[in-house]
Amino acid sequence: MLNKFYSFIAAIVFSTVYLNAQTDTETKKILDKLSEKTKSFKSVEVEFTFIVDNKDQKINETTKGTLKMKGEKYRLMMKDQEIICNGQKVYTYNKEANEVQVIGVDELEEDAITPKNMFTIYENNFKSRIKEKKTEDGKNITVIDLYPMNPKEKDYSIVRLFVDTDKNMVTKATVLAKNGTLYTYKIDKMVPDKEMNESLFVFDKTKYPGVTIIE
Repeated sequence: MLNKFYSFIAAIVFSTVYLNAQTDTETKKILDKLSEKTKSFKSVEVEFTFIVDNKDQKINETTKGTLKMKGEKYRLMMKDQEIICNGQKVYTYNKEANEVQVIGVDELEEDAITPKNMFTIYENNFKSRIKEKKTEDGKNITVIDLYPMNPKEKDYSIVRLFVDTDKNMVTKATVLAKNGTLYTYKIDKMVPDKEMNESLFVFDKTKYPGVTIIE
């Protein structure tokens, strides 16, 4: 299940899971500015904090991670997992099991959020509204709630974006799962247009001795 929520990192960074006919004018204006700015990036590197919290299950875990993206390619690195996409295949590596699951990009779920479709997936999938405006850590923040148009088909009920409206950047996002788990993504650092070697987006099995490959 966590894999599905890791995919929100890319969407949050590029702020593109948002629009449909029910979006009001002010919300649309904010999100359009986000999209315009992030679409101009040739590449981006993001350092983030990922928090999983479920009070009923007494779960509270915090993990640091890094996301590197360039066009349709990306590499997501966390303590227990790596996800590498070369534009054609997605390699999900589990460090504890020392195994990697490989699927084609065309095998992803129809509504899966990927760099390839992130600029269009929002069009009919969400309705949105501004929840509040506030000052946080000296930043002018607009909080925007996103609701899936087909909630019965989703594992989550709401996505909440925290947008720095002066810089047109997302600073944080939360995803509330239907099992009561709250996933929080905090953007610690973002570096756009950073030079990236193509080898970053290749799964080289020689660097993972004894790895089991599942295709």
